[in-house]
Amino acid sequence: MRRAVGVLVAATLVAGLSGCGTDDVSVGPTRLSDAQLPDAASVRTVRPDVSRTTWAAMHLSTHERALDACDGPVAVDIGPGRPTLVVEHDYCGGKEWIAPLRRGDVVQLDGVGVRPGLYRVTGRTMLTRGKARVRDLPPGQLVLQTCVSPTKQVEVSAVMVQDAVAS
Repeated sequence: MRRAVGVLVAATLVAGLSGCGTDDVSVGPTRLSDAQLPDAASVRTVRPDVSRTTWAAMHLSTHERALDACDGPVAVDIGPGRPTLVVEHDYCGGKEWIAPLRRGDVVQLDGVGVRPGLYRVTGRTMLTRGKARVRDLPPGQLVLQTCVSPTKQVEVSAVMVQDAVAS
């Protein structure tokens, strides 16, 4: 009896699987030559939450003058193997676009000193203003920095999700 039940269950499973959904489900092309790429309208495009253009590229030891000019964000080279630092004073506009960024937001950057493209925010760090050091920078390809109060500054890390040259 036990063997008969086992055979009946196995036969039911095989019958159910062999006919399962073949009338209702499109299985797609069976040959590579029949496959097609999706049309451009069906591909999801990453849209930036904010776009900025850096106007100057400086080294860590010389960036203050460009930063104080308040002409927009400044790309700062902080050395080999380190992320690019993009800074803007809070009173020059940095607080309006850097401070609100949260994990998952997308920033579009171009200009001098940055690799143009779309960057997804991966984290935020609050530090004591004037006390931050290069070693305190969060990991990532890019770090955006501005002050948010007389005593605090925010550093937002981001990684590239779409290169402007490739798009």
